[in-house]
Amino acid sequence: MIEPARIQAAIEILDQVRASLSEDGPSADVLIRKYFRTRRYAGSKDRRAVTNLVYLVIRDWGFLSEVTDCHIRKMVMLSLRSEKDRAPEMDLAQIFTGQNHAPAILSEEEQQFLDIKHERLPHQRLNYPLWLESRLQERFPDDFEAELESLNGRAPFDLRVNLGKVSVDEVEALLKAEAIEYRLGEWAETALILSGNPRIVEWKIYQDGLVEIQDEAAQLATQLADIKPGQQVMDLCAGAGGKTLAAAAYMDNKGQIFAFDNNERRLKDLKPRAKRANARILQGRHVDTAGGKRQNILSEHIARMDRVILDVPCSGSGVWRRNPELKWRLTPEALEKYCRIQKNLITEGWGFVKAGGRMIYMTCSLFHDENEQQITDFLNAHEGATLISYRSLYGGSRRASHRHRELKTLSSIPECLALSPRSHGTDGFFVAILEKKA
Repeated sequence: MIEPARIQAAIEILDQVRASLSEDGPSADVLIRKYFRTRRYAGSKDRRAVTNLVYLVIRDWGFLSEVTDCHIRKMVMLSLRSEKDRAPEMDLAQIFTGQNHAPAILSEEEQQFLDIKHERLPHQRLNYPLWLESRLQERFPDDFEAELESLNGRAPFDLRVNLGKVSVDEVEALLKAEAIEYRLGEWAETALILSGNPRIVEWKIYQDGLVEIQDEAAQLATQLADIKPGQQVMDLCAGAGGKTLAAAAYMDNKGQIFAFDNNERRLKDLKPRAKRANARILQGRHVDTAGGKRQNILSEHIARMDRVILDVPCSGSGVWRRNPELKWRLTPEALEKYCRIQKNLITEGWGFVKAGGRMIYMTCSLFHDENEQQITDFLNAHEGATLISYRSLYGGSRRASHRHRELKTLSSIPECLALSPRSHGTDGFFVAILEKKA
């Protein structure tokens, strides 16, 4: 595909994204895959270039949609004009020719639009929905602009070393032998950060189950769960099983770990992933969202778990770097619904914790109402719950010599851990550890 044809492809995909955002339809990556499935002539470089342009627009969707009234062609034009990697004096007339699959010729109105200097308001420059401003300021009262700029950046490529099969030192040796650039994670003992965005699924260390792709924040959260061999562990919102497998790696195939989720599609990959990771103590099962069937499945586990991992559904505001369209999909009604679900799940999960056991509440959200408020409300309603400080569980890492900063929290509750891209180099994440009195 020539460059103008790639730009036209991006325009067509973004037209679908616009409709999907308004209707809460498929995500952009799903739409991109579907688009190229019927266009086999497009090579890998074409797909990469088109995908990059689509996400360039999505990352700046707030400003672009507001100044253009969601006119996709104008949004793409402004993105092309402002993209630093392209020539600053790019002549769009040479791209919008209407020939050889290029975008249609610029109209007179579009040309006049491009001549206007479009000034950005603060929320447009920092690229967040205005209705979320107070929540973001509540999380970042001291360094708001710098934190938001980091949320607009690109996320690193993090690996989790599978301690159930291999040591960190052994994986490091394998990476060095292949001259693969990496650095040690700063907080989680299992984290290695790679350079670039490699196709790791083709690497032998991935196919052999020595590593998994997982952000350092999620690795650290599982590390703080303090899971040991022989324990009974439940992952109540397991999703695709990333934290389930991370937990299993600490158990040396002794004990049991139960992975549940209300989405059967998300769980389908857990069995082959567990086999690859040599995790033989897993039981994965789909459970309905609510009702008698869910209760029948879960009732046998009441008050029997040493650890309950509760990575609840949330706004996803902490992963905007990885999935920027989430910020434009979120509505006040959706956020309120997430909070209701979280409140129900934290109460349900607590019932599976045995005396002396712990529940680890996690979100990839930055918002107080999904994090501190949920913990405050829960503690007020449960006299038998004690909040355990993350600091008491952190600091004994075998790789402590690699850390040079204190692990400080952004949470208004000192015992809870809140992370952010700028302050910690991880996804935005929240962890609270609740212990049931013996």
